[in-house]
Amino acid sequence: MEGITVEAARRKLLDLVAQLPPRETENIPLEDALGRVLSTELTAKTSIPPFRKAPYDGYAIVHSEGQSQFTVIATIGAGEKYEGKVLQGEAVRIMTGAPVPDDCDTIVMQERCRLCSDDGIPLQHSQVRDVMEPMGYDILVNGVIEKGENIIPEGEECAEGDILMDGGVLLDAGRVSVAAGLGHRQLPVYKEPKVVVLTSGREVVPLSETLQGAQIYNSNLYMLEGLLKEQGVTGFKAHHVSDDPDKLDEEIETVRQLAADADLILSTGGVSVGLFDSMPAIYEALGAEKLYDRIFMRPGAASYGGVIRREKGGLTFCLGLSGNPTAAYNCYHLLVLPVLRSLQGRRDIMLPVVMLKLGSGIHKKNPFDRYVQGAITCESGEAVFMPNRVFTSSALLGLAHANGMAKLEQGQHNYEEGDLVAVSLLKAHE
Repeated sequence: MEGITVEAARRKLLDLVAQLPPRETENIPLEDALGRVLSTELTAKTSIPPFRKAPYDGYAIVHSEGQSQFTVIATIGAGEKYEGKVLQGEAVRIMTGAPVPDDCDTIVMQERCRLCSDDGIPLQHSQVRDVMEPMGYDILVNGVIEKGENIIPEGEECAEGDILMDGGVLLDAGRVSVAAGLGHRQLPVYKEPKVVVLTSGREVVPLSETLQGAQIYNSNLYMLEGLLKEQGVTGFKAHHVSDDPDKLDEEIETVRQLAADADLILSTGGVSVGLFDSMPAIYEALGAEKLYDRIFMRPGAASYGGVIRREKGGLTFCLGLSGNPTAAYNCYHLLVLPVLRSLQGRRDIMLPVVMLKLGSGIHKKNPFDRYVQGAITCESGEAVFMPNRVFTSSALLGLAHANGMAKLEQGQHNYEEGDLVAVSLLKAHE
């Protein structure tokens, strides 16, 4: 078996991704854009905001040095515009977000103003109706009025034509909101990669069956499908390979049909040297060119990487992961995720890595780099990485709360509490 480091395997795969023709794009309705990848830069159609506006409720005035009493001539709310003239000594009551009248250069906060009727009787703001007509009352402003205060200028956030998003970014809720605010009813996105998910093992059964003897439930199917959905990939097909030698030809043909137009075949199980490990044989029967079949890492050494070359420069990546949950989860984030994100057209293909203190010691032989899952917690205002209690390749329950993965360097066998380790951020977690 040909061993290779995680970094070398990833480099081989990404070098091949870089040789692919440009990904196809499509325009989709904004309401369908969440989780997709923007294919071109997005520019501002107008300045944001497109007019001077009020940051909060108050009174728009023409500033005059030393003047503190003004007669209110109108009231405007958000979405309304006052077209009349405003002279010195006059004010327009203005609500949050409303456009500032053209003549006005200053807004006084409502909380600084005392109201009185034209005959000097004190008023409360609740007594003043929000209508456009003159109100027949004055305001007295407490304190010094600074010219130009409390006005949000036109173009404070951006000017027309500014680039607001680069192509290759994931459209999350914030970015979709920005696109909506700019008036984009449709967005150009990359087409989703087509993925086939394969699980394998004669001991693996669906949840619809009752466990018998040494059988286990097919948790890896839900893990891989969930990980794909978390990346916004929904266009995948799934199949379970029985690992029965008598059905190998039938399984090869089934996978061949499922993967005829696939960008990625992602499998779990059947990649070691066991008697019934059939995935390498299936991949090679499909014409895959083997890139590696063993990774210098723990857990997750049992892995397969290959590529099927298609017409017109197309490629189908064949990535086989261990059948053990922890090992498969680690290899997915280290090798599959960068390839998948690249196929999506994303710019940020790697997980962020931070240096964190260990919350407890780890004493384990590390002939190769070891990747340990755990939870990033906050203790006394400092982020700490608490490794899972059990981090063998077959461990399952730790996946329920793992939000980080620490790399323990090859040859370093003892880590003490408080030691710094490099931790990949897998996800946000409560």
